[in-house]
Amino acid sequence: MTVNAVEAAEQEVEQIQAAAQPPVEQKPWGQYTTNALQASIASKREQSYYYAHAPRETFEPPAPLPVPVVLERSTAEAPPAIVTIFNYAWADEGELVKVYIPLEGVGAKCSDDDIKVAFEVRLFQVEVHGFKPRQIHRLLIQKLSGDIAPGDCQVKKLANKVVVILKKAGSHRKWYSLRHNV
Repeated sequence: MTVNAVEAAEQEVEQIQAAAQPPVEQKPWGQYTTNALQASIASKREQSYYYAHAPRETFEPPAPLPVPVVLERSTAEAPPAIVTIFNYAWADEGELVKVYIPLEGVGAKCSDDDIKVAFEVRLFQVEVHGFKPRQIHRLLIQKLSGDIAPGDCQVKKLANKVVVILKKAGSHRKWYSLRHNV
């Protein structure tokens, strides 16, 4: 084959391919005018199934967003951390049960008002405030081995420990455990 024959064959192939494929119009991304929803709204207007989705023109601009106004400035303090007391000892002394909570220097660091107690028939709670800054030391014993008389219980602060004195209610049976079923 000659050069002219090759060029003629290539031109013929290009013509066949061009006739088989319609020209594709290339548009930038933002210039596509309609999709199926928009085409339905444009052709059928108010009778279109998608009429509710059509944008509507309003004649007023949107309302401006409200500007936040500072009403008050203050600093928030974090609540004190609760430290659970796990180290304690107890003794059954007949009609009394004494619970010893060792806290080194508690007598000098805390006043009597800093030690808060709550007694109920089968539980007691001791909170020591001011022993360490921003901490409350708490001992909570629930399900005591026996009933106590909450009105007759007391707490004493010594130099290096806090003593909780529990008065047994009714029977003075011996406690083998401070907590029931432990």
